[in-house]
Amino acid sequence: MKKIYTFIILTILTIFIFIIKIGISPTKDAITYFPLHENAHFLDAETNLTLTDIEQKNKYTVDYSIYSKLDRKAYLRQDIGLLYKHGKLVKQIGSKTWKQNRAALHQSEHVKEIGSGYYRAISFHYGEIQEKHKINSVQRMSNDTLFVVHSKFQMKPIGFHTAESEDEKQWEYALKENSMKQIESLWKNGLSKNKININQYIPIPLTELVQYNDKPLPGFSKNQSDEIIGKLWEGLYKNYILGIKKEDGTSVDPLGSTIPLLLLNENKKELLVLIITKDLEPILLKQVIQVTTTNHQTTLI
Repeated sequence: MKKIYTFIILTILTIFIFIIKIGISPTKDAITYFPLHENAHFLDAETNLTLTDIEQKNKYTVDYSIYSKLDRKAYLRQDIGLLYKHGKLVKQIGSKTWKQNRAALHQSEHVKEIGSGYYRAISFHYGEIQEKHKINSVQRMSNDTLFVVHSKFQMKPIGFHTAESEDEKQWEYALKENSMKQIESLWKNGLSKNKININQYIPIPLTELVQYNDKPLPGFSKNQSDEIIGKLWEGLYKNYILGIKKEDGTSVDPLGSTIPLLLLNENKKELLVLIITKDLEPILLKQVIQVTTTNHQTTLI
Protein backbone atom coordinates (compact mmCIF):
# COMPACT_ATOMS: atom_id res chain seq x y z
CA MET A 1 0.00 0.00 0.00
CA LYS A 2 2.89 2.34 0.85
CA LYS A 3 4.36 1.78 -2.61
CA ILE A 4 1.05 2.72 -4.23
CA TYR A 5 0.77 5.95 -2.22
CA THR A 6 4.39 6.80 -2.99
CA PHE A 7 3.79 6.21 -6.70
CA ILE A 8 0.67 8.41 -6.67
CA ILE A 9 2.47 11.25 -4.84
CA LEU A 10 5.46 11.13 -7.21
CA THR A 11 3.11 11.14 -10.21
CA ILE A 12 1.23 14.18 -8.88
CA LEU A 13 4.51 16.01 -8.20
CA THR A 14 5.77 15.24 -11.71
CA ILE A 15 2.55 16.56 -13.27
CA PHE A 16 2.69 19.66 -11.03
CA ILE A 17 6.30 20.42 -12.02
CA PHE A 18 5.43 19.90 -15.69
CA ILE A 19 2.52 22.34 -15.42
CA ILE A 20 4.75 24.94 -13.72
CA LYS A 21 7.35 24.59 -16.47
CA ILE A 22 4.72 25.08 -19.13
CA GLY A 23 3.37 28.11 -17.29
CA ILE A 24 6.69 29.92 -17.08
CA SER A 25 8.14 29.01 -20.48
CA PRO A 26 7.75 31.49 -23.34
CA THR A 27 5.47 30.51 -26.17
CA LYS A 28 6.56 30.41 -29.79
CA ASP A 29 4.91 33.85 -30.19
CA ALA A 30 7.78 35.29 -28.21
CA ILE A 31 7.83 38.86 -29.55
CA THR A 32 5.24 40.80 -27.59
CA TYR A 33 5.26 44.54 -27.11
CA PHE A 34 5.36 45.76 -23.49
CA PRO A 35 5.94 49.35 -22.34
CA LEU A 36 9.55 50.12 -23.18
CA HIS A 37 12.10 49.92 -20.37
CA GLU A 38 13.25 53.38 -19.30
CA ASN A 39 16.95 52.52 -19.05
CA ALA A 40 17.71 49.27 -20.87
CA HIS A 41 19.28 49.68 -24.28
CA PHE A 42 21.23 47.79 -26.92
CA LEU A 43 24.99 48.25 -26.78
CA ASP A 44 25.22 46.81 -30.28
CA ALA A 45 22.74 45.79 -32.98
CA GLU A 46 23.82 44.94 -36.48
CA THR A 47 22.96 43.08 -39.67
CA ASN A 48 25.69 41.94 -42.06
CA LEU A 49 25.57 40.61 -45.62
CA THR A 50 28.79 39.17 -47.08
CA LEU A 51 29.53 37.64 -50.48
CA THR A 52 31.46 34.34 -50.09
CA ASP A 53 32.17 31.02 -51.83
CA ILE A 54 32.41 32.71 -55.18
CA GLU A 55 32.53 30.13 -57.95
CA GLN A 56 32.54 30.18 -61.70
CA LYS A 57 29.30 29.56 -63.56
CA ASN A 58 27.56 32.37 -61.72
CA LYS A 59 27.28 30.63 -58.33
CA TYR A 60 27.93 32.25 -54.95
CA THR A 61 26.83 32.36 -51.32
CA VAL A 62 25.50 35.29 -49.31
CA ASP A 63 26.41 34.99 -45.64
CA TYR A 64 23.63 36.60 -43.63
CA SER A 65 24.27 37.29 -39.94
CA ILE A 66 22.64 39.34 -37.20
CA TYR A 67 24.09 40.25 -33.82
CA SER A 68 22.89 42.24 -30.84
CA LYS A 69 23.93 42.85 -27.26
CA LEU A 70 21.91 44.38 -24.45
CA ASP A 71 23.34 46.29 -21.51
CA ARG A 72 21.91 43.57 -19.22
CA LYS A 73 20.54 40.04 -19.31
CA ALA A 74 16.92 39.80 -20.38
CA TYR A 75 14.37 37.20 -19.33
CA LEU A 76 13.76 36.55 -23.02
CA ARG A 77 15.79 37.52 -26.07
CA GLN A 78 14.87 37.14 -29.69
CA ASP A 79 16.18 38.66 -32.89
CA ILE A 80 14.45 38.14 -36.22
CA GLY A 81 15.83 38.97 -39.64
CA LEU A 82 14.40 39.15 -43.15
CA LEU A 83 16.50 39.00 -46.33
CA TYR A 84 15.11 40.14 -49.68
CA LYS A 85 16.52 39.74 -53.20
CA HIS A 86 15.01 42.12 -55.75
CA GLY A 87 12.27 42.84 -53.20
CA LYS A 88 11.30 39.18 -52.63
CA LEU A 89 11.86 37.32 -49.35
CA VAL A 90 14.55 34.64 -49.72
CA LYS A 91 15.54 33.87 -46.11
CA GLN A 92 14.49 34.38 -42.49
CA ILE A 93 16.61 34.27 -39.35
CA GLY A 94 15.41 33.59 -35.81
CA SER A 95 11.68 33.32 -36.48
CA LYS A 96 11.34 30.41 -34.04
CA THR A 97 14.49 30.86 -31.96
CA TRP A 98 14.50 32.58 -28.59
CA LYS A 99 16.84 32.44 -25.60
CA GLN A 100 16.31 33.06 -21.90
CA ASN A 101 18.52 35.00 -19.48
CA ARG A 102 20.81 36.27 -22.20
CA ALA A 103 22.24 39.65 -23.12
CA ALA A 104 23.80 38.82 -26.49
CA LEU A 105 22.55 36.90 -29.52
CA HIS A 106 24.35 35.93 -32.71
CA GLN A 107 22.71 34.06 -35.60
CA SER A 108 23.71 33.39 -39.19
CA GLU A 109 22.47 31.71 -42.34
CA HIS A 110 23.99 30.94 -45.73
CA VAL A 111 22.03 31.59 -48.91
CA LYS A 112 23.20 30.01 -52.16
CA GLU A 113 22.33 32.19 -55.15
CA ILE A 114 23.00 32.74 -58.83
CA GLY A 115 22.87 35.84 -61.02
CA SER A 116 23.16 39.50 -60.16
CA GLY A 117 21.18 40.63 -57.15
CA TYR A 118 20.09 43.61 -55.08
CA TYR A 119 19.92 42.30 -51.50
CA ARG A 120 18.29 44.10 -48.59
CA ALA A 121 18.05 42.79 -45.04
CA ILE A 122 16.31 44.19 -41.98
CA SER A 123 16.43 42.83 -38.42
CA PHE A 124 14.37 43.48 -35.31
CA HIS A 125 16.27 43.00 -32.04
CA TYR A 126 14.04 42.35 -29.04
CA GLY A 127 14.28 41.74 -25.33
CA GLU A 128 11.67 41.10 -22.62
CA ILE A 129 12.79 42.31 -19.21
CA GLN A 130 11.12 41.22 -15.98
CA GLU A 131 12.13 43.27 -12.96
CA LYS A 132 10.33 44.08 -9.69
CA HIS A 133 7.10 42.38 -10.83
CA LYS A 134 7.07 44.49 -13.99
CA ILE A 135 7.40 43.42 -17.61
CA ASN A 136 9.03 45.79 -20.09
CA SER A 137 10.55 45.38 -23.51
CA VAL A 138 13.50 46.84 -25.36
CA GLN A 139 13.88 47.04 -29.14
CA ARG A 140 16.16 48.12 -31.95
CA MET A 141 16.34 47.67 -35.73
CA SER A 142 19.33 47.24 -38.04
CA ASN A 143 19.81 46.65 -41.75
CA ASP A 144 22.32 46.04 -44.52
CA THR A 145 22.44 46.17 -48.32
CA LEU A 146 24.54 44.15 -50.75
CA PHE A 147 24.87 44.44 -54.51
CA VAL A 148 26.09 41.36 -56.37
CA VAL A 149 27.08 41.77 -60.00
CA HIS A 150 27.74 39.06 -62.54
CA SER A 151 27.93 39.81 -66.25
CA LYS A 152 29.28 38.10 -69.34
CA PHE A 153 32.38 40.27 -69.02
CA GLN A 154 33.29 38.80 -65.61
CA MET A 155 34.62 35.38 -64.69
CA LYS A 156 33.11 35.52 -61.20
CA PRO A 157 30.47 37.56 -59.35
CA ILE A 158 31.62 40.65 -57.44
CA GLY A 159 29.89 42.30 -54.49
CA PHE A 160 29.83 45.72 -52.82
CA HIS A 161 27.84 47.59 -50.20
CA THR A 162 28.46 51.12 -51.43
CA ALA A 163 29.33 51.90 -55.02
CA GLU A 164 32.76 53.51 -55.43
CA SER A 165 33.84 53.18 -59.05
CA GLU A 166 31.81 54.50 -61.98
CA ASP A 167 31.15 50.94 -63.08
CA GLU A 168 29.77 50.04 -59.65
CA LYS A 169 27.60 53.17 -59.62
CA GLN A 170 26.08 52.18 -62.96
CA TRP A 171 25.39 48.67 -61.71
CA GLU A 172 23.88 49.98 -58.46
CA TYR A 173 21.52 52.23 -60.42
CA ALA A 174 20.55 49.44 -62.82
CA LEU A 175 19.91 46.85 -60.09
CA LYS A 176 17.89 49.30 -57.96
CA GLU A 177 15.90 50.55 -60.94
CA ASN A 178 15.02 47.06 -62.17
CA SER A 179 14.16 45.81 -58.68
CA MET A 180 12.00 48.79 -57.75
CA LYS A 181 10.08 48.72 -61.03
CA GLN A 182 9.07 45.12 -60.40
CA ILE A 183 8.05 45.55 -56.78
CA GLU A 184 6.33 48.91 -57.28
CA SER A 185 4.22 47.34 -60.03
CA LEU A 186 3.12 44.61 -57.61
CA TRP A 187 2.38 47.16 -54.88
CA LYS A 188 0.38 49.28 -57.33
CA ASN A 189 -1.79 46.32 -58.30
CA GLY A 190 -2.30 45.45 -54.63
CA LEU A 191 -3.33 49.01 -53.80
CA SER A 192 -5.74 49.04 -56.74
CA LYS A 193 -7.37 45.73 -55.76
CA ASN A 194 -7.87 46.99 -52.20
CA LYS A 195 -9.12 50.38 -53.46
CA ILE A 196 -6.52 52.31 -51.46
CA ASN A 197 -5.88 55.95 -52.33
CA ILE A 198 -2.11 56.24 -51.92
CA ASN A 199 -2.41 60.04 -51.61
CA GLN A 200 -3.91 59.60 -48.13
CA TYR A 201 -0.88 57.68 -46.85
CA ILE A 202 2.84 58.02 -46.25
CA PRO A 203 4.42 54.92 -47.88
CA ILE A 204 7.38 53.30 -46.09
CA PRO A 205 8.90 50.02 -47.33
CA LEU A 206 9.67 47.84 -44.29
CA THR A 207 13.37 47.75 -45.20
CA GLU A 208 13.50 51.53 -44.75
CA LEU A 209 11.90 51.57 -41.30
CA VAL A 210 15.35 51.56 -39.65
CA GLN A 211 15.56 55.33 -40.16
CA TYR A 212 12.99 55.66 -37.36
CA ASN A 213 15.22 54.08 -34.71
CA ASP A 214 16.25 57.52 -33.50
CA LYS A 215 13.63 59.83 -34.95
CA PRO A 216 9.81 59.65 -34.78
CA LEU A 217 7.42 58.62 -37.51
CA PRO A 218 5.87 61.68 -39.22
CA GLY A 219 3.26 63.32 -37.01
CA PHE A 220 4.07 61.40 -33.81
CA SER A 221 6.20 61.90 -30.73
CA LYS A 222 9.23 59.64 -30.25
CA ASN A 223 7.44 57.63 -27.54
CA GLN A 224 4.37 57.16 -29.71
CA SER A 225 6.52 56.21 -32.69
CA ASP A 226 8.44 53.60 -30.65
CA GLU A 227 5.18 52.01 -29.53
CA ILE A 228 3.75 51.95 -33.05
CA ILE A 229 6.93 50.28 -34.32
CA GLY A 230 7.08 47.80 -31.43
CA LYS A 231 3.49 46.70 -31.93
CA LEU A 232 3.95 46.66 -35.68
CA TRP A 233 6.76 44.10 -35.32
CA GLU A 234 4.64 42.07 -32.89
CA GLY A 235 1.89 41.97 -35.51
CA LEU A 236 4.30 41.21 -38.35
CA TYR A 237 5.82 38.37 -36.36
CA LYS A 238 2.46 36.71 -35.73
CA ASN A 239 0.73 37.54 -39.02
CA TYR A 240 3.58 37.58 -41.56
CA ILE A 241 6.83 36.00 -40.38
CA LEU A 242 5.26 32.85 -38.89
CA GLY A 243 2.97 32.63 -41.91
CA ILE A 244 0.96 35.21 -43.84
CA LYS A 245 -2.54 35.23 -42.34
CA LYS A 246 -5.38 35.33 -44.85
CA GLU A 247 -8.97 36.44 -44.30
CA ASP A 248 -10.27 32.85 -44.38
CA GLY A 249 -8.04 31.93 -41.43
CA THR A 250 -5.46 30.01 -43.43
CA SER A 251 -1.84 31.05 -43.79
CA VAL A 252 0.78 30.85 -46.53
CA ASP A 253 4.57 30.69 -46.44
CA PRO A 254 6.05 34.22 -46.59
CA LEU A 255 9.03 33.09 -48.71
CA GLY A 256 8.77 34.67 -52.14
CA SER A 257 6.51 37.46 -50.91
CA THR A 258 7.31 41.15 -51.39
CA ILE A 259 8.83 43.55 -48.92
CA PRO A 260 5.81 44.71 -46.86
CA LEU A 261 4.75 48.23 -47.80
CA LEU A 262 3.77 50.25 -44.73
CA LEU A 263 1.10 52.88 -45.33
CA LEU A 264 0.85 55.44 -42.54
CA ASN A 265 -2.47 57.26 -42.82
CA GLU A 266 -2.11 61.02 -42.62
CA ASN A 267 -5.09 61.09 -40.24
CA LYS A 268 -2.82 59.27 -37.70
CA LYS A 269 -5.50 56.64 -37.05
CA GLU A 270 -4.17 53.64 -38.93
CA LEU A 271 -1.14 51.95 -40.38
CA LEU A 272 -1.79 49.53 -43.25
CA VAL A 273 0.61 46.78 -44.26
CA LEU A 274 0.45 45.58 -47.86
CA ILE A 275 2.06 42.23 -48.69
CA ILE A 276 2.00 40.49 -52.07
CA THR A 277 2.39 36.71 -51.71
CA LYS A 278 4.49 34.46 -53.92
CA ASP A 279 1.28 33.65 -55.81
CA LEU A 280 0.68 37.39 -56.39
CA GLU A 281 -2.22 37.61 -53.93
CA PRO A 282 -2.40 40.99 -52.14
CA ILE A 283 -2.80 40.69 -48.35
CA LEU A 284 -3.69 43.74 -46.29
CA LEU A 285 -3.07 43.97 -42.54
CA LYS A 286 -4.32 46.87 -40.49
CA GLN A 287 -2.85 48.46 -37.38
CA VAL A 288 -5.34 50.71 -35.60
CA ILE A 289 -3.70 53.67 -33.87
CA GLN A 290 -5.41 55.38 -30.94
CA VAL A 291 -3.53 58.38 -29.61
CA THR A 292 -4.38 60.64 -26.68
CA THR A 293 -2.19 63.15 -24.83
CA THR A 294 -1.32 60.57 -22.16
CA ASN A 295 -1.85 57.19 -23.71
CA HIS A 296 -1.35 55.45 -27.00
CA GLN A 297 -2.59 52.03 -28.06
CA THR A 298 -2.18 50.09 -31.27
CA THR A 299 -3.52 46.78 -32.49
CA LEU A 300 -2.69 44.86 -35.66
CA ILE A 301 -5.54 42.78 -37.05
